[in-house]
Amino acid sequence: MISIIFVTLTILVIVLVYIYLKQCYVPRRDDLPGVQPHIFFGNLLNSGILKQESTFNQVLIDYQRRFGDKFQYWFGSHRCLVFCRVEHAQAIFSDRHTFEQSPLFLPNFDLFCPNGIAMLTGAKWKRHIRVLLPMLKRAKIVGHLAMITQCTDRFIDRYLHAGQIHRNLYAACQSLTMNVIGLIGFDCDFDTHVDSPIKKAFLDFIFHSTLLMMTPWTPRWLGKIYLRFNRKYQRAYQLVHKLAEKLVKQEQNKQSEIEDERPKTLIASLVSSLNEEANDENISSGLNHVEIFDEVVMMILAGYDTTSTTLAWFIFFASKNPRVQQRMKDELREHNLMMTDDPNYLPSLTPNNLASLTYCEYVTKEVLRLAPTASFTTRIATRDTILDDVKINRGQTIFIALHNINTDARYWHHADPKEFVPERYLAEDQNHHPLAMITFGGGHRACIGQELAWFELKAAIVRLMQRGITFEDTPENTGGYEELITCFPKSLAVRVRFEKS
Repeated sequence: MISIIFVTLTILVIVLVYIYLKQCYVPRRDDLPGVQPHIFFGNLLNSGILKQESTFNQVLIDYQRRFGDKFQYWFGSHRCLVFCRVEHAQAIFSDRHTFEQSPLFLPNFDLFCPNGIAMLTGAKWKRHIRVLLPMLKRAKIVGHLAMITQCTDRFIDRYLHAGQIHRNLYAACQSLTMNVIGLIGFDCDFDTHVDSPIKKAFLDFIFHSTLLMMTPWTPRWLGKIYLRFNRKYQRAYQLVHKLAEKLVKQEQNKQSEIEDERPKTLIASLVSSLNEEANDENISSGLNHVEIFDEVVMMILAGYDTTSTTLAWFIFFASKNPRVQQRMKDELREHNLMMTDDPNYLPSLTPNNLASLTYCEYVTKEVLRLAPTASFTTRIATRDTILDDVKINRGQTIFIALHNINTDARYWHHADPKEFVPERYLAEDQNHHPLAMITFGGGHRACIGQELAWFELKAAIVRLMQRGITFEDTPENTGGYEELITCFPKSLAVRVRFEKS
């Protein structure tokens, strides 16, 4: 009898939940256009995201073509409003009191890194940004140029072999950028190889975080159980945790030996802010030990994954455009920076001569514009408002379609905006709208590492060209998209040639 009652109640609950969810998905008169969502999955299933048949940048561009500059996208059970015009981005980014960072920016990522800067809002975000931002400004970064070129030289000598077709350069780019962030941010040479245990640990970290991000309907308690009993994730977590503890301990030992020295690296700033009594009522009170650990993990993840993706896209675009590679090398020769016949001499790169390489700057800019590293950024409405005649309720999630804007022909007039053409910045696109290229987002929640990403990417690209490297296209080099946290080239296969001066 009891079992019959239990089964009956269970069925009743399931039916009621189904009816409730069905009602949630019923279209309303004031809804923006979009595709009818699937219960539980929203549009993640019928848009091909969950099946890995498509990526967010492809889906958002397709939806804009079908529905216009304003439409809705159901991220699981979350009805998100998507805006695709520069004017939309400007209104959202400029109103920090109405639009704040949304938890859907990285869904469920707080299960992995709850105190990372990307997860925070309000006073806690201000407390963390006060510690992190000074070390990520350009004035601090340019002094690390020698470290970036050193890591790029190691990348060239270790992974690039003349005449061979390279099919695993994305993984090699990850090793390069992880080594850079180790030296610049943490004063530690990670010396990571393609198969290094610590690199594999971070890749496992990304895999499991992506898995939970793509299932936003999963109850949090179930996500915690999954992570708690997943051996692969637990191994990765232990390795990452040990690395963070090691970095903090090493810096504490340095600071105990040298007192009253101003922080010169990110880890030095983090450790000098250590205060177990830190609180949000005093934004200058520093960070506690747990918060520092999460910021170490967040900075390594953000510092290597996004830049390595963009560098891989540069290799792809360069292989398809040999004239661009040649013009970069011609510019280096004009400034007497190209390698010579003497194998023991290579002109040094300095912040000044790097800044003088304008065409190389345009190539870097074009890669950042065209590479769909981040397809969109998110905001959540903190109060009721109206944007372009669209009523937005408090708590509503907003998507700003970054890649759509970056490739919109209404804002880019020299050549097809979907084509890789660095010369556009020498022509009518020289004075493009500042928000027509928003790879790093905008407003007060723009990416805090954008100065580092710009400088590191340009320095690495210039060093590759300076060393006389040419990336050549192959039949296997078909590109396409593969997406985890970032969107990277699916099929990257190039032949490498070394030029003599």
